[in-house]
Amino acid sequence: MTTKPRFSLKKKLVILIVSIIAAISILAGLFSYKGISDISRSMYISRSKELSATAAAMVDPQMVRSIRDRVMAIFDASEDRVSNEEWESPGYEAYLAKYESIQETDEFKTIQRQLRVVQDNNAVECVYLVCFDLKTESTVYLVDGTYGEDNSPPGCFDAVMYDVDHEAMKKPENGIAPDVTNTPEYGWVVAAGSPVFLDGELVAFAAAELSMNEVMNQRNRYLLIALSALLLLAAVFIALSIILIDRTIIRPINKLSDTSEKYWRSGTSSIRNEFSQLQIHTGDEIETLSNSMKQMEQNINEQFTKILETTQKLITTREHADEMDRIANVDALTKVRNKRAYDEIAARLTEGLRAGDVRDFGIAMIDLNDLKKINDNFGHDKGDIAIQRLCGMICAVFKHSPVFRLGGDEFAVVLEGHDLENVDALMRQLQDNIDRNRADETLEPWERTSAAVGFARYGEGDTLEAVFKRADKAMYARKTEMKAHVS
Repeated sequence: MTTKPRFSLKKKLVILIVSIIAAISILAGLFSYKGISDISRSMYISRSKELSATAAAMVDPQMVRSIRDRVMAIFDASEDRVSNEEWESPGYEAYLAKYESIQETDEFKTIQRQLRVVQDNNAVECVYLVCFDLKTESTVYLVDGTYGEDNSPPGCFDAVMYDVDHEAMKKPENGIAPDVTNTPEYGWVVAAGSPVFLDGELVAFAAAELSMNEVMNQRNRYLLIALSALLLLAAVFIALSIILIDRTIIRPINKLSDTSEKYWRSGTSSIRNEFSQLQIHTGDEIETLSNSMKQMEQNINEQFTKILETTQKLITTREHADEMDRIANVDALTKVRNKRAYDEIAARLTEGLRAGDVRDFGIAMIDLNDLKKINDNFGHDKGDIAIQRLCGMICAVFKHSPVFRLGGDEFAVVLEGHDLENVDALMRQLQDNIDRNRADETLEPWERTSAAVGFARYGEGDTLEAVFKRADKAMYARKTEMKAHVS
């Protein structure tokens, strides 16, 4: 009497194949989920930090401080504060009404416009300015670039500070560490903040929030397709194992199993073609299975290609942000460097003096005369022409030195090397050019530019600020002399 085996070959085959497919599916899903999630988080975190830094660099810190002081003055004086938890309640609306006058100021509108430049050009969910009130453990909104109903008006606050907020207040130069959240209302969002300083004082934090919903949806779609393909593969394998148990069936199945192991052995970090290279022509369900796996591979490759394209878009966006950062250092009217660029070179010179790498430099200050008179008599467009004309004369003389427009009618030149060695001749040349231009009767009144010039050179033990003040004082002394001469 033949004893019936406890486990038939069919059962063994089914158990074996189910086990293999389940293991491959789990490992593939976990690997894909972790790999794609880590890449997406890393890129979005880096992007949010860069955009918050760009926003912090673009806003006018003097205006930001003015807005902050007005908001916090009202905040500190209010005993009936209503937090964002009661959004749109009557009490909340009454509380926010205290801050409405701030939104009508030119400073607020200017800062909001600057934030929206960053927001609109970089596909950012929102860019905003906040400060923290340690006494009440609150996050207070100052200016929000968001459009529509989601805009957080000045004075609204979250009655909570997180660990990253406390760390940011302890070391503001490090900014607010990036934080990734997933909420039912907004989905996946990554946020980071960068400090806004004025004369070394922390004024506020510029924060940038990026939505990760699109990339997360692509991740989920990819995983769904991969899981569906693997489930289909498992179902086909199980069906074949029940029907076909002889060697002609087992051998092709082994081929498929080996290819599957090879496919996932090195992960899914690149386009794979193992299944497309597999040749099985049995004329039955096994060949169908082989074609299904090829289609699965094609689907996975297509989804991976989409993820790569999304990554490339992020890289392009980053390059665009770098270009915006370069533009932020250029004065829009004269195309020379602006106050932000001057602050950067001033920091470099200060560090160079401290380290002993910088031993000599000079600063020339040039201030346009009668700009207000030109604006009042001929219009601001003619005033702009006067500023541009003076800038052209400065750049023509100081060809080897950076020229900065510090304010409306004030320019500075940092001299080193060739121009510093020939500074006396260059200063005379500039003054002569200005005098000739002033005396040229063929020019329009606004083109006959006049300016006062002052220069100071670094001396032993000087600071950069001391040199700047001496140059500024010399320039104003020259301006006083010129006014006295005209009188």
